[in-house]
Amino acid sequence: MLLHDRAITLNDLANIYAMKMQYTKAVERYREALALYIELAKDEPIRYGLAIAYIFSNLSIIYLQLGKVEKSESLHVNALKMHRSLAKHNIGRYGLTFVECLVDGVLHLKQHSFTLYEAEMILNQIRGHQKEREELVEVIRKLHTTSVD
Repeated sequence: MLLHDRAITLNDLANIYAMKMQYTKAVERYREALALYIELAKDEPIRYGLAIAYIFSNLSIIYLQLGKVEKSESLHVNALKMHRSLAKHNIGRYGLTFVECLVDGVLHLKQHSFTLYEAEMILNQIRGHQKEREELVEVIRKLHTTSVD
């Protein structure tokens, strides 16, 4: 089996375990998939960067569910770094996922609401994706309102 196919299979399996709340198995499979994607990204960083970012995000969510906030935050920071790098490469293609990651940090990890201003600036640079942009703007607006109260 090709490295690429194995990485996809492990990631899919991890997603299934995560949905079933079998977090130990999910973490193991995500880590295996992550190692393969990192290896693949050495030759094609843009092609595999998003998969790596998503795995970091998924692991962050699992650790948050397990009450391991510090580990969750660390993984979220890694996801943000990947998303930021991809968005710098192509804001139109990767900007929305970067904004979603920024918003998730405020929503779930109680990161500072100043992050939302960065999210808004990115949304202003994205063309198209009107519905997704409007939905994110609404979430950001609500988060601004709750952080002020």
